[in-house]
Amino acid sequence: MIFPFIPDYLVRNAGLAQTQIKWLYVCGGLCTVFSMNWVGRWSDRAGKLKVFTITSLSTAAPILLMTNLPRVPLWAVIVAFSLMMICMSARMVPAMAMMTGAVAARDRGGFMSINSSVQQLSMALATYVAGTIIGETPDGRMSNFPINGVISIVCAYSCIYLARFLRKPAQKETVAEPVLVETG
Repeated sequence: MIFPFIPDYLVRNAGLAQTQIKWLYVCGGLCTVFSMNWVGRWSDRAGKLKVFTITSLSTAAPILLMTNLPRVPLWAVIVAFSLMMICMSARMVPAMAMMTGAVAARDRGGFMSINSSVQQLSMALATYVAGTIIGETPDGRMSNFPINGVISIVCAYSCIYLARFLRKPAQKETVAEPVLVETG
């Protein structure tokens, strides 16, 4: 609900030049390259649900910061944006591990295809809804963007609750083949 509108918001409301936006994605992307590997190792050690919960909870501050950002220097926007990218992408590492672990290996390919379709449909719907909420002030600034931030946080927090229902698939019992033993 917020990512598609961040460039417009930062240009219209936070005073960035359109040419400066690329630096946000360069810095934010580099930060996630390193942070996602760290989060993956942390998930393996501490537990996927625990890390998912912590990283989901951590998204609130950067989302609220980015959706309410006043006119600040470029370096401050880069720090805020990078923090949001780190927190938002960090949720996805344990989330994907939990989701793929909840499906039997033989069904994983089909599940991932359906999951991808549902994610893309959800992103399209969220962008549409967010676009209907956002307005424009007479001076050309975006209005109501913080509302999208709050809705995004509510969605992230509801995923914490939903993640608790993910379970590993039941393992099939394997029956050992009979062994012939010759006596004699």
